[in-house]
Amino acid sequence: MKLARFTSGSRAHERLGVVLDDGSSTRLLDVSALPGHDAPRTMMGAIHAGPAGLDALRQAQERAERGADPAWFHGEDDVTWLTPVPPRSCIAAGRNFGAHRLESIRGNPEAGAGFQIDFPTGFIKLGRNLVGHRAQVERPDDVEQMDYEAEVAVIVGRDLLNATRGQAKQAIFGYTIMNDLSAREWQFAEMRNLLVMMGKNFPGFGPLGPCILTADEVPDPTALRLWLKVNGELRQQSDCTDLIFQFDELVAFWSRVGLEAGDIISSGTPDGVAVHRKPDPRPYFLKPGDIVHAGVDQIGVLETRII
Repeated sequence: MKLARFTSGSRAHERLGVVLDDGSSTRLLDVSALPGHDAPRTMMGAIHAGPAGLDALRQAQERAERGADPAWFHGEDDVTWLTPVPPRSCIAAGRNFGAHRLESIRGNPEAGAGFQIDFPTGFIKLGRNLVGHRAQVERPDDVEQMDYEAEVAVIVGRDLLNATRGQAKQAIFGYTIMNDLSAREWQFAEMRNLLVMMGKNFPGFGPLGPCILTADEVPDPTALRLWLKVNGELRQQSDCTDLIFQFDELVAFWSRVGLEAGDIISSGTPDGVAVHRKPDPRPYFLKPGDIVHAGVDQIGVLETRII
C-alpha cells in the first residue's frame, strides 16, 4: 500500500491519501473524506495503528472503489503534496553505498582520509527543512556547488531504544524517497573541522516523498533500485545490494539514541554525484531552472524544481 499526505483546494489541513496507480494515471483516495469507517485519517494515526490500521485502510479502499464517489478521489495534479510524515527527526547516513564511498575517497582524499566503516556514521537533516514532492527549492545566493543525492529513506513505525536488528526490521513502517541536497562548498569547509551541519540544511534541502510504500510490500529491501535524473539526464543508478549497512542495521544502530514513530532514517546515496564528476564537476551542479527527478522503482518518483 502507498500512503501520502496532501492538501486539496480550500482544505488547508492534512489529508491522508491512498495512492492508486493503474499504470497510466495516478489518483489519491482521500481517506480523510470517506464516511463510515474506522481507518486512520492521518499519517501518524496510520503509523501508530500498525498492521491493524493498514488492514482498516485496505477495507476502506475496497468500499470506496465500490462506491466510486468522485468527491473521494483527487488527480495527482490537483493536490499539494506534503512530506510523507510531519516534520520529524531525520538521520541521514553518510558514505553508505560502496561505490559512493570509493568515489568520495578518490574525489576528496583529504576528507576521505581515515574514514572507517566499522559502524554507521551520519548527520541530522532538520525536520523543518524537509519538503514534499514537486516542491521548489531555492539555491542560496552564496552557493555555487548545489548537489543532488538520491536516497531511500525508512519511516520508523514505533518508538525504539537499543533495538536488535530483528526488532528494528519489525519496526520499519515503510520506505520513501529522499533527495539529500547539499551545498558542497559549505559541507567540505565544515568537514575540515570534522563536522557537517550548514552544508546539508539550507531551507528545502530535504525533498522527501512522494509517498510511503508500506514495509509489508517490500520483502527484500536490497532489491530496491534507485536512480536520479537532472533535466532528463541520468546521473545516478544503483540498487540497495551496494549498501554497506542495511536498513535494519541503520535503525538498530541509531535506536541507541532513541527513535520515535515517524522518524526518518535515510540510506546514503550511490555514486554519480556532481562534486566527484571528472574532469570538471561545475556543469553538473544544480542551478536555477533545473528539474530533478529521484526515483525508486516500486515507490515512485520525487520531483524537485530548483529556483
